[in-house]
Amino acid sequence: MKGMKKIISLLLVLAMATALCACGGKKEEAKEEPGATSENEAAETAPDEKKDGELTPSGDTIHIAALINTDGLAVWYADKMGYFDELGLKTNITYFVNGTLENEALSAGEAEIGFNGFAGVYALATGDYTMVADCDDGKGLAVYVDPECPVADVQGEYSKENPDVYGNAETAAGLSFGVTLGTVQQIMVDSYYANLGQKDYNLVSMDAASCYNALISGEVDGAALTMNYCAAAEAAGMVCLGTYEGITGVGTGSTVIVPNDYLKSNRDDIVLTLKAVFKALDEIQNDEQLEFDQGMEFFKEMGTEYTEDEMWTEINVRDLYSYEKLKDLKYGNHVVFSAIELTKLGLLDEGSADAVAKSINKDLLEEATGVSITVEMPEGY
Repeated sequence: MKGMKKIISLLLVLAMATALCACGGKKEEAKEEPGATSENEAAETAPDEKKDGELTPSGDTIHIAALINTDGLAVWYADKMGYFDELGLKTNITYFVNGTLENEALSAGEAEIGFNGFAGVYALATGDYTMVADCDDGKGLAVYVDPECPVADVQGEYSKENPDVYGNAETAAGLSFGVTLGTVQQIMVDSYYANLGQKDYNLVSMDAASCYNALISGEVDGAALTMNYCAAAEAAGMVCLGTYEGITGVGTGSTVIVPNDYLKSNRDDIVLTLKAVFKALDEIQNDEQLEFDQGMEFFKEMGTEYTEDEMWTEINVRDLYSYEKLKDLKYGNHVVFSAIELTKLGLLDEGSADAVAKSINKDLLEEATGVSITVEMPEGY
């Protein structure tokens, strides 16, 4: 049966909205769900009749934490369509405005499965959690600068692999950037300067909205922005210095994490939860109009303002992991890279990247989707 939903919001903390720089192509046509079984099969099989390889729900309520973003949309849609019910699952879903709050709920035992974003890396670094899935490619993050900024006059010198990124060591010297410290936004700016071999720059700590406002008002030379603010910056004539992928050379994404103790005792519940959510992800990814309609409804219900243009921008830029797109996933790459970068910044302890790497589990995702998953570590790790 569908569980009670509640929405948690904050006046403080960084608003973890997703964000963008350029438009992508059309979604793929819908594909048949792999590994489909007869309806309610898991729910109708008694524990003492369980056959080898079958999944049996425990009957306990599963407390799910999700963000008010695209991944949260998939959880919400799976609940709305009754996909958890079909598998015999009882769920209680809580939606959070950012991953920090979600981590706190997991740590306090208020949630058992977390559909998290970048903040999931901090939880994985403790060694107490396991990464059991990745939900989207995380595209849409970028750094923008004022068109009068000297870096906007130089392109193609950043690296051979990423010729679209603006600037070089000389033009980037002494610039100031609005960032939300301790997040993927900070990693973008620090990685940019590390790749240039330039140490002369200044980070100004701000929340996401303030970063954008400071850029537009000229208080900073540039800002690391999330998707909705990237779109606004583009419209305001700001220059995209580089996307997250272009600056760092790696992708990012959204992780699903579970406490290790819960994995040991409730493995089937986790696999069935993933099965329901990835069915939703597949349907949404392969139908743009469906994603638009359900996305507008979801964000409105969550009390988040989303314009039609912002919704279409997100659909065009960020891909959810349908069954087909899972085949090309470099699983685990972005969480280990993030842990390495956060360690360099002194935000994680030495050895944290190793703990994150050890936390990566592909077996549950493979079982839930029927897709073979490829684990890949960052280059040189």
